[in-house]
Amino acid sequence: MSICFAAALGHAPGITAWSDAAPPEQRAHLQAGFDTLRRDLEAAAPDELIVFTSEHWANFFLDHISPFCIGRADSYTGPIEPWLRVPKTKLQGDPALALEILTHCYANDLEPAYAQEMEFDHGTMVPLHFLTPAMDLPIVPIMINTLAAPQPSARRCHELGRLVGEVAASSSKRIGLIATGGMSHDPGEVKHGWIDSEFDRRFLDQMEAGDTSALTAYTTQDLFAAGAGALELLAWIALSGAMGAKPAKTLAYAAVKPWATGIGIMEYL
Repeated sequence: MSICFAAALGHAPGITAWSDAAPPEQRAHLQAGFDTLRRDLEAAAPDELIVFTSEHWANFFLDHISPFCIGRADSYTGPIEPWLRVPKTKLQGDPALALEILTHCYANDLEPAYAQEMEFDHGTMVPLHFLTPAMDLPIVPIMINTLAAPQPSARRCHELGRLVGEVAASSSKRIGLIATGGMSHDPGEVKHGWIDSEFDRRFLDQMEAGDTSALTAYTTQDLFAAGAGALELLAWIALSGAMGAKPAKTLAYAAVKPWATGIGIMEYL
């Protein structure tokens, strides 16, 4: 069929765990963006979701870290955080679609790792909580290493997205694509609580314009300058690779100090 839905959004744990800490106007602004995405996802009626995401020492540790890891499990559970205020649940996987993505990547000189089991933390569960609260859509997670150096380059993430997009576009199913993470934040680091709104808005403008040259030119140092958590925007760059020149629209943005994160919400039209 086709890619019927594509969006990118933040996944900060504070969005659900300490939602009331945010100023009411920011909370309402972001909730409106989440609601729009949920309605548009429901209207698009995807058969399943491919999610470009990251994790926070839930599955992978310093003994083995791959730049990309595709989930091939029959099912996944999450969230691992009992305090997240998101009900723990089991989500269906799609090993066949995961294998199709892996095979296409390998045939085009990109070799992601894969995992037969995986648990989800807030990085995946917070977005799904807002977009598909029934948790009834099968999911293929694509984890991008944003934690331990060296991280994959923006160019390589964009190429991963391009290959995933080719598989999704030619699938017999209706596929929704989601990227989660960011924007500027430095969790538990020297600049914890600092948000670079100028960087965030520039990045959103580049995503809206489909500015491949600008997006693939980001270095690890460029992203890290907006906080260690800004490396999660590699997932957004992967989504841009999947969507090519299609236009996107920013639905909401807020620099939420109590959540220590710049939160962006974007949808491809």
